[in-house]
Amino acid sequence: MLHMSRKDWLDGFKKIVYVMLSYIPLGLACGIALDKAGFSPFSVMIMSFLVFAGAGQFMIAQLVSAGSSPISIIVTIFFVNSRHLLMSSGLVQYLKGKSIGYYLLFAQTIVDETFGTNITQFTTNPDWTPSKALSANILAHFSWIVSSLCGTFIGQNVNIPLTIVNYVLVAMFIAMLVEQVLSKTHLIVAVVAGILAILLKLVLKNSISLVIAAVIASTIGFIIINNNQSKQNAIRGEHDN
Repeated sequence: MLHMSRKDWLDGFKKIVYVMLSYIPLGLACGIALDKAGFSPFSVMIMSFLVFAGAGQFMIAQLVSAGSSPISIIVTIFFVNSRHLLMSSGLVQYLKGKSIGYYLLFAQTIVDETFGTNITQFTTNPDWTPSKALSANILAHFSWIVSSLCGTFIGQNVNIPLTIVNYVLVAMFIAMLVEQVLSKTHLIVAVVAGILAILLKLVLKNSISLVIAAVIASTIGFIIINNNQSKQNAIRGEHDN
């Protein structure tokens, strides 16, 4: 059984509300895009409930509009969303002792934004609990479902350009980044990742450049943290002697 108190929901809401608000224009845009691709409001609602992956759903709209085969769409979305496995494994250490039902629901509601919020809270907030984390996930998911569903109805009646999505998406990730910059090392990693992403994108002209930039920047951050810990251990050793 899942036991979440009113305080769990309230605390989860306070930490995830900015994600919920950013999901409104993104979800509307996604619903509009899926409507243009031929999806009904009901199918969009079911997709948002079962898939819950903004980038994946936007890609589905593009692939369907381009006439791609069902198999190619499934394979493409699988690889796009495979990062969710890494995100789940990164959080599992904070969720020990929970029921199978909890794990299934938590895994279903993990996306980039909920992962970023929860990993920050688990590592910096001693009062953050698995119940609060799950409540934040569910609230974000609910916001996405409602927004994307409303988008389909808007798409049927209003012609809205989707270019605004790029600005909203960038603004949301900037807000998440600011919250996670807790030290000089975090700032270095963020700056290096941003610069590398731009340079590699210009050279490779492919989205894989973002993954490469993230891996290189993370490796640099890991090396810096290890060096700092080694220096601290050496200083402690000298003091002990």
